[in-house]
Amino acid sequence: MYEKLFSIKIPGGWAVTHHAFGDVDPVVNDGVIVNDEFYSEDLLVIEPLRFDGGGWVVDQSGYAFDLGWYPEANPEGFYRLTLLKGGWDDVIVQFQSRDRHQVHRLIEQCFSWVAQGAGDEEIARQANLNQLTVV
Repeated sequence: MYEKLFSIKIPGGWAVTHHAFGDVDPVVNDGVIVNDEFYSEDLLVIEPLRFDGGGWVVDQSGYAFDLGWYPEANPEGFYRLTLLKGGWDDVIVQFQSRDRHQVHRLIEQCFSWVAQGAGDEEIARQANLNQLTVV
């Protein structure tokens, strides 16, 4: 399975806590995606880290990325990439696309915006300027 996962350029200070985002076409049988390990609602979680003096810990107040396929294993579904800050009560932007390569580019673009110090509103504005599907 691991050889089929997307390679993602992630700057230092982040932890990939779950990765099943595959560079694989869906295989459909009887109207359901059978290689559903790459088409589930839990594909990728990337969280920020901070050093607390004794070691690295997840920064609960920072940006985090969540990616899933909705509805799970449904051939008519789509990827949903969510950039949130400090938890699910503060969703900054959600992107939806059926194109896994576009999603891959969006993840790396979001890292770029965050690394440049863009604020929440600026990230949303940049997403709109780049004609991304924002929900």
